Amino acid sequence: MATSTDKRWLALALLSAVQFMVVLDIAIVNVALPSIKLDLGFSQENLQWVISAYALVFGGFLLLGGRLADILGRR
Repeated sequence: MATSTDKRWLALALLSAVQFMVVLDIAIVNVALPSIKLDLGFSQENLQWVISAYALVFGGFLLLGGRLADILGRR
C-alpha cells in the first residue's frame, strides 16, 4: 500500500510530466514556424500573430479543461 509520501512524489512526477508536455507543445509551434512561413507566405509579423494566437487558444483550452475537472471532480 502506498504511503502519503509516495503519493506526493507520484503527484509531483505526474505534474512535472504534464508541465513538460505543455512547454514541449509550445516549442513544437516554434519549430514549425519556418514551414508555416514558406507554405503560407507569412511575413515575420504574421508569424508573431501565429504564435500569439496558438498560445491564447491553447491556454483557453487549458482553462476549460481545468474548469471541467473542477465541475466533474473526482468520481
